[in-house]
Amino acid sequence: MGREDAGACAMMRPVLLILLCCFAVIFGTVCIHPVRGAEYTVGPAGAEFNRIQSAVAWASSGDTIFVASGNYSEQVKLDKTLSLIGSDTGGGAPMINPEKKGIAIEILADGCTVEGFDIENSGIFSGVRISSQGNTVINNTVTNNAQGILLSSAHNNSLTGNTITGSIRAGIVLENSINNLIEDNRVMKNTLGISLDNLSSSNIIYYNTFSNPQNVLARSAASSWQSEGNFTYTYLGRTVENRLGNYWSDYRGRDLNTDGIGDSPYVISNGVNRKDGTGAGQDVVDNDPLMDPIEYYSHLVPVSARAVSAGLVPVSLTTPGSPAASAGLAAGRFLAWALLVVIAAGVLTGAGLVFLNIRGKKTGSSLVPVPAQEQTPEPAAAPSVPAGTILPVPETLLAEGRDEYPAASGQKFYVPQELENKYTDIRYIGRGGVAHVFSAMRKTDGKLVAVKIPISFDEVTGKCFLNEIAAWETLRHKNIVEVLGVNILPIPYVEMEYVPGSLETVKKPLPVWKAVHIVRGIASALEYAHGHGFIHRDIKPHNILVTDDLVPKITDWGMSKVLATEVKKSSVAGFSLSYAAPEQVSPGEFGRTDARTDIYQLGVVFYELVTGSIPFGGESIVEVGNAIVREAPEPPSAYNPGAAAVEGIILKCLRKRPGERYQSAAELMDALAGYLEEDDG
Repeated sequence: MGREDAGACAMMRPVLLILLCCFAVIFGTVCIHPVRGAEYTVGPAGAEFNRIQSAVAWASSGDTIFVASGNYSEQVKLDKTLSLIGSDTGGGAPMINPEKKGIAIEILADGCTVEGFDIENSGIFSGVRISSQGNTVINNTVTNNAQGILLSSAHNNSLTGNTITGSIRAGIVLENSINNLIEDNRVMKNTLGISLDNLSSSNIIYYNTFSNPQNVLARSAASSWQSEGNFTYTYLGRTVENRLGNYWSDYRGRDLNTDGIGDSPYVISNGVNRKDGTGAGQDVVDNDPLMDPIEYYSHLVPVSARAVSAGLVPVSLTTPGSPAASAGLAAGRFLAWALLVVIAAGVLTGAGLVFLNIRGKKTGSSLVPVPAQEQTPEPAAAPSVPAGTILPVPETLLAEGRDEYPAASGQKFYVPQELENKYTDIRYIGRGGVAHVFSAMRKTDGKLVAVKIPISFDEVTGKCFLNEIAAWETLRHKNIVEVLGVNILPIPYVEMEYVPGSLETVKKPLPVWKAVHIVRGIASALEYAHGHGFIHRDIKPHNILVTDDLVPKITDWGMSKVLATEVKKSSVAGFSLSYAAPEQVSPGEFGRTDARTDIYQLGVVFYELVTGSIPFGGESIVEVGNAIVREAPEPPSAYNPGAAAVEGIILKCLRKRPGERYQSAAELMDALAGYLEEDDG
């Protein structure tokens, strides 16, 4: 061996030693996996166990038990560290129902996870009882128990994403429990929302919805009722930053800066809930109460997280110990292993270069880059399209000579060629819901009709279109636009009665007598529709067409919701904010929409007809939404003294609480008839 070879070997020894160390670390980290717990399945049929408690008895600490859809009439006791995961396998979330014989789920061990169950019917007992530490109860529905979830001498637990209803005593109860996190839960329609005794402290309770006859009973002021730090979030379309408290259904404070946070605290006195937002010398429960249920606050990002990402990315409030958190931990380990592999590859590359350079000096050779081979790019594969799929044709590919139907804006629209054989004198009217609307002359009899064609033929739009027609074609009333025909061949389309005008374009204000006649016609249509099991939910001037002699006809029933069970239910939902009822803006406070929602919206239209203005406005959707649920409308007579005769009728339609409005369209028509009788007299 020459001197140069000996020198090369001497230089390589430290490199080889480093390589051996790296390989040892990588092998120990990647190849020797930590021991994972076993997984077991429970189900009514075809699973390893048919009872949850049998699987618990068999399993060891660290194992996971997956429970399929089904009704499990048993009591479950977790006396070892387990993850109990409910899976909807087609029959809904698995239900644990102890049939009033005891606690549905009792958690005695530390570090357990319970997720994805319907837990109900524990009688005089608790749905879930926790008396240990570090457990996670997440995304469960807990219904009809004495106490929904009881924490007794339980510390460092997390309750997240649960819906708790129908509890005889209280939804959530803390007894001698410390450092628990309670967030993102919906606690509704329980006798009492949440209760804390005088030994419970240092708990963090925020971003929950409490809507109960009594929301809170707290014997201790040592817990926090708002987030520890600020969040950015979106509220009614506006991104703002603040700490987050809880939504309390009996909070009556105001929100002058429209950030969705009450300006005054939600308070209690001597452990008894107060319903106003004031009161000096009382224990503050929540300094940052939410104005609306938590569903109205989206894209939550902790302010500290903004340094991690340049953009505001929505984050979930996932807690440690949940499957999502475990997945994140596994991903972190994978990244660590990948980093070690990259380091090892770098060391190997460096060592190879050193060795080759040394050999190159001896032989006189050098490293010469090899030019990359030119490659002819392969043509992109055509996307696979399932058989029978109807693809929309781009306008640029339409055959030459096709007729164009200009809109008022100058934009051109096309009627599919298949329909040009059925109609003549086709003119574009506008867009309604999920479709374009044309006026056309029917070739068979020369009748002028309106033709509605879906904007696109994708599956989602098609379903919305069919739902709209299903909710419309059965209605036959002189004040409802009539559907004349529906077909899906050669393309989906609907033929309707043609009505030339819209209440939106009628000059306002109108004489009161004329407004009353229009409103009475609309109310008559609503009485008929409600009697046939439909509500409209989007009554506004744009959706009220009018004939040349101002006979109103309601159109666009695509927003309708079926009331009668025997009629098909429409899945289309939505509304126009300026005409929205309080229950559409804040359902957690005012309840669900029903026939009285249409009456409120008709009241807004009535108000606009006699005043020329809508009752609630603002410079942003936040201001409009806040005005709808919090502010009283200006009396119509303030704009039009002649409206004083119908002012009482209009303001009753616009009551915030549905129970304070006219309870049916028939009641409203009776009130309007009274005005007409006085006017005739």
